Amino acid sequence: MFVIKMKEFQLLVVATGLLFTSVHVSAFAPTNLATNAFVSNDKRNIPTRLVNAVATSRSQSSTNLNMANFDLSKPTFDLFSLKNIRNDALLQYSSLNQSEPLRINLYLILSVALFSFPTLSEAVIGEEAQFTSIAIALLSGVGSTTLFLKECKNRLKQLTRIEKEMNAEFLPIKMPTKNKFDASVYGNQPTLSLKSLRSNKRILAISGSSAQLKEIMVPLRVFRRRLTQAGALVAVVPNDSVGTFDIKDLGITESEIRSCQWIGQVQQPEAWVKYFQNLAENDQTKYDLIWFGLNYNGRSFASGIGEAPRLLEILGRNLRPVEMLDQSDESEQTLGLNQDEVAVIDEISQRQTDFYRALTIGDLKQMNAICADNKVQEVTEILDAGGRVDSWDSCLEEGARPANMLTSGSDVLVLSSTEAYSTCIEFPADTGGYRDPFGATLLAMQRWTRKDDSEDWKLEFHQTIPWSSETRAGGTLRCDSRGCVALTRGPEKKTFGGLIG
Repeated sequence: MFVIKMKEFQLLVVATGLLFTSVHVSAFAPTNLATNAFVSNDKRNIPTRLVNAVATSRSQSSTNLNMANFDLSKPTFDLFSLKNIRNDALLQYSSLNQSEPLRINLYLILSVALFSFPTLSEAVIGEEAQFTSIAIALLSGVGSTTLFLKECKNRLKQLTRIEKEMNAEFLPIKMPTKNKFDASVYGNQPTLSLKSLRSNKRILAISGSSAQLKEIMVPLRVFRRRLTQAGALVAVVPNDSVGTFDIKDLGITESEIRSCQWIGQVQQPEAWVKYFQNLAENDQTKYDLIWFGLNYNGRSFASGIGEAPRLLEILGRNLRPVEMLDQSDESEQTLGLNQDEVAVIDEISQRQTDFYRALTIGDLKQMNAICADNKVQEVTEILDAGGRVDSWDSCLEEGARPANMLTSGSDVLVLSSTEAYSTCIEFPADTGGYRDPFGATLLAMQRWTRKDDSEDWKLEFHQTIPWSSETRAGGTLRCDSRGCVALTRGPEKKTFGGLIG
């Protein structure tokens, strides 16, 4: 039988007491302010996923402090990360975190003390420690070391994210001109860094092949006016046509660019491509579709790899309006369009008006006449996952339909003679099955289709989401000819990682 002497027991009690105290500090310390949960549409990492790839591009700008030049972006070796980290990233981390460095140091000291227990026992007590007490000390040391390594890993993830955000500061871009009479949309505009746009613009940057970007441009073009109302600027970076790329190659027209300041022209595209490649997991994914978003403070709010962002959901959660949404907002102007283009826009606008009339008064016959017979994938995927569809018959019942709802700020995008989109802002007058109680105003989008020019436009898909500056969207509604399905926002996970979430 092994017997632990009293002095050894007292020494172990002190060590294990420190261990439980440090765990207590870890469990009940305030949440780190640097924590930033990202929204991702990558099926491999829903809802959050981080790629621990460190952006290697270094800023060439230096800050003048006290009349002397100090390059705060210069990397320095970080002992806990065992790698070089930018000085300014370390400074920001230190300013945003208080409890985590304390826990790291406490676990480190405790680990050293526990693994040194046999030596300490002989030096302090004057006797060799027995086997049982040594075993307890070593097991406690393993636990303390595990906690130490876990905290160091979390610290490295935070530093990686901060460093990547800082590496994006000096990526150059031009904003489109506000002067509709300028001969060039971007030519006379100054080159700005993303850092200089802080407090003025949110950033949504996307990189991929030209074919991928052309497909992604469709929802961006549809919500161009809403991106402007959200104070957002879009940057698209092709990774397969550096030096020969023209933004109009993506199908966007000059009139759409001039309509509002929603899409920028990236400068030094090689630097942008290199930055995106540094965000990738490995060589196999560095040419995949990659995107990220930055808020007014330059902090990332969402990111993903391999799959395009769901723009309407991002608008509802992260790119909420900064402009006042008013019931008197007029429809988008059609200046610069020819007579035929204006006629098609007017036709779709009238169909949108007819849809909302049927919706608000509960005209099921009219609703069935407006809707196409298609069963769209956006609704089908929810039903396949176990969701429930409410038929238009039940959606239009008294007390369920949004009676007396008003709309404003309509706009239309015509992609072809058989496909078009419209958006508007909804102002529900009362609550009901159609309206999310968490949103005072709603952003709505409709997709229209027809077989040829001789037919009327039919509503193929309708989606709406709460959109206001005060609250994040609590859910979204998707509708087709079968009716509507509602999705609610699930809980988000806290994360400490890089820009790709």
